Amino acid sequence: LLFSDRTLKLQYVDIVTGEIKAVANAYSDEIRDYRFSPDSKWITYSNNSENENRAIWVYNIATGKNHKITDDTFADNSPSFSKDGNYLFFLSNRDFNLDFSSFEFTYQYKDATRIYALALRKDSPKLFKFKNDVVDVQAEETESSSKKGKDNKDESKKDELNITIDFDGIASRIMDLPVADGNYRYLEAIDGGVLYGAEDGIHKYDVTKEKDELIISDVRGATVSADGKKMLYSSGGKFGIVGISPKQKAGDGKLDLSDVEMKIDPKKEWEQIYTDGWRIFRDYFYVSNMHNIDWEGLKTKYAQLLPYVSHRADLDYIFCEIIGESNTGHAYDNFGDFERVKRIDGGLLGADLKVDKNANRYIISKIYKGENWNEERRSPLTEQGINIKEGDYLIKLNGNNVTLSDNPYKFLENAANKHIEITVNSTPEESGAKTYTIKTISSELTLFYLNWVEERRAMVNKLSGGRIGYIHVPNTAFEGNYELYRGMYEFHNKEALIIDDRFNGGGFIPAYMIDLLNRQTLSYWHRNKLQAMKSPAVAHNGPKAMLINGYSSSGGDAFPYYFRKKGLGTIIGTRTWGGLVGIQGARTFVDGGSLHVPQFGVYDENSEWIIEGIGVYPDIEVVDEPHLTAKGIDPSIEKAVEVLLIELEENPVKIPNTPVEPDRSKWIEKDVK
Repeated sequence: LLFSDRTLKLQYVDIVTGEIKAVANAYSDEIRDYRFSPDSKWITYSNNSENENRAIWVYNIATGKNHKITDDTFADNSPSFSKDGNYLFFLSNRDFNLDFSSFEFTYQYKDATRIYALALRKDSPKLFKFKNDVVDVQAEETESSSKKGKDNKDESKKDELNITIDFDGIASRIMDLPVADGNYRYLEAIDGGVLYGAEDGIHKYDVTKEKDELIISDVRGATVSADGKKMLYSSGGKFGIVGISPKQKAGDGKLDLSDVEMKIDPKKEWEQIYTDGWRIFRDYFYVSNMHNIDWEGLKTKYAQLLPYVSHRADLDYIFCEIIGESNTGHAYDNFGDFERVKRIDGGLLGADLKVDKNANRYIISKIYKGENWNEERRSPLTEQGINIKEGDYLIKLNGNNVTLSDNPYKFLENAANKHIEITVNSTPEESGAKTYTIKTISSELTLFYLNWVEERRAMVNKLSGGRIGYIHVPNTAFEGNYELYRGMYEFHNKEALIIDDRFNGGGFIPAYMIDLLNRQTLSYWHRNKLQAMKSPAVAHNGPKAMLINGYSSSGGDAFPYYFRKKGLGTIIGTRTWGGLVGIQGARTFVDGGSLHVPQFGVYDENSEWIIEGIGVYPDIEVVDEPHLTAKGIDPSIEKAVEVLLIELEENPVKIPNTPVEPDRSKWIEKDVK
């Protein structure tokens, strides 16, 4: 049996003797793609190299020697021996398909993966025969005798298979399969070809027929049976078994597990989960010394509570306590198996209501603006054809008369994202009221966020006379990148910028976000009778300030740290959260619960641990005191505008004028230095 574990070794165990032998040590990432050869004499796997590209290796079980068979030029992975032992198939990112941004002249390389075959010997038979090399011969045998002969031949070949590898010049014997490049994540050799996972599902490439077919759609990976005729797949939490034939879809061959029942002793299961969780946190933690806490002792200490656990949530409470002892950010327990109350989402209007006691009615006191071309930012009362104004009285919801004796939201129960009728009037009377059909929303948080940002943007615009742009970055994941790039496209022409990192919830490491802020104009391009262009087109040359607070966390910690490291401007506010030991995926328990374990800690070029447990300090400390923010005052914004206006006064942003048009009518002698 071949396996890898958190010792970060690839190992195999002899099931007869029980002896375990190490094959390889992981370099900078776990070894997760490994297979035996068909004759069980070789092991193949991929491992990261010094430049972070993965290379393909083979290990000879008899000699105990490893051989590197691809170099570090490209990222190679998912090796699999052909069933006849002549080739090794693998995936590799070798295609550089340039693709351009829709917004500016930036680009990336995508769909880089192809399937490759490496001939294990110089005399390996041709993978693809010339058409005139193949002559069809009419078989005279009956179908049954042919099948019997084939089965006997297959058994004989299996017994006689003895794979040898010629390592001399092996990298020069790599060839590509005629399959389009894409984003592939799974590869397994089968008789006559390979299975591979593409965006649309699992494909089979038949080497003999030189034909590619979609086997099953909406599935990215599978496990092939020992005889190579069936495969087990998982999709949407369901399992299925299908033959390796085309035109199938997820759900075909579904295993009916409705009658599978387990008798569980919760106490014993919780004890096992407790031990598993303790081990998982230890084995995945980013440093071996566990911050010098007594991890063994903590297991014993908290185990004293196990006899008193009467609900799975009690065990989650214990996990939160024990992982909290590590004094590390990003240590999370995720609930296990217990029933939750089904949530019924009520419909929301995207508006605030206030009470008018004299009229015994609710007034629509504020309507939140949205971006109605974006479903996620839709504001129901502002959509086309809806003429509802702030100050209107709410008369009816879904035909129900609404007075102060009612909670108006009871008429919106189970009405999230549904069409309802709303009746309003400029007076509290029903006479003269107008009724509209609107589509509710399930959450108003996005509208609240947009309102908060627009209030601060207006504040910056007013205080600076329109000279300073404002961009809030809510996290360093998808939403934060969206806001930063959208903001830069809109405001890069401003003299100065405020980047608001307050309440940044983190996400990705923001290295590319800082690259965007660090861009400087490198040259200008004159066009006759048009405004000059510049390269790069989106760059900001003026002063910048970044706002931070105690809720700037994770990637929100790294963002101001990188901002300072690049010397991009002044940091204003209060110290950040201080949590930058990162996570990558949760480790799951038998009942579906899981732990997020801090797995990679940050340090600097001086070999010093940074940020974790400390945070990033501001250059200028400003506390956004609640009694001020409640009045619509933002002290950090005010200070940032003050600082930037002073910088602009002392060092105005220089925008060069187009030079005098050149005279190239004569010979020009000028040294270019």
